[in-house]
Amino acid sequence: MMVPQLNTIFQNAYVTNDVEQAAALFKDRFATGAFTIIDFEGVMRIGLAFAGRTMIELIQPFTDPAGLYAHWIPAGTDFAVRHHHLGLLVDSKEELAAIRAAHVSAGTAVATEGSLPGALDFLYVDTSTQLGHYLEYVRLDEGGRAMFANVEGSIFTMS
Repeated sequence: MMVPQLNTIFQNAYVTNDVEQAAALFKDRFATGAFTIIDFEGVMRIGLAFAGRTMIELIQPFTDPAGLYAHWIPAGTDFAVRHHHLGLLVDSKEELAAIRAAHVSAGTAVATEGSLPGALDFLYVDTSTQLGHYLEYVRLDEGGRAMFANVEGSIFTMS
């Protein structure tokens, strides 16, 4: 049985080398809401905003030990924004495990996976040869819902 994998897309994510400039581009040119910028202790900065019901995530990596982000920005580029992944919501750890198993069974590489305790679990699979980008599956805990709910125009609520 094939596990549904593209039925819960909630996010389009982009890698950039300047999150503030990218946020201004998306807000001014593409009419997103205001961006909430979050720093992850020298690892990366992200910007989150909504365009209707779709979250836009901007990722500016500072370190990239898994090699997921930095190579998407061409060397020597003054400013760049490149599509990186679609984010998909997952309801449970069991569903996340089933999706992981389905990808592995189909020969799709797991690029990275992990959790931010109290916030979310995530799984990146490398579908770049088939789709041109990664897929990221996200299971939210209360802290992750709160982080997303605090973004202007959010579709997420605290319950």
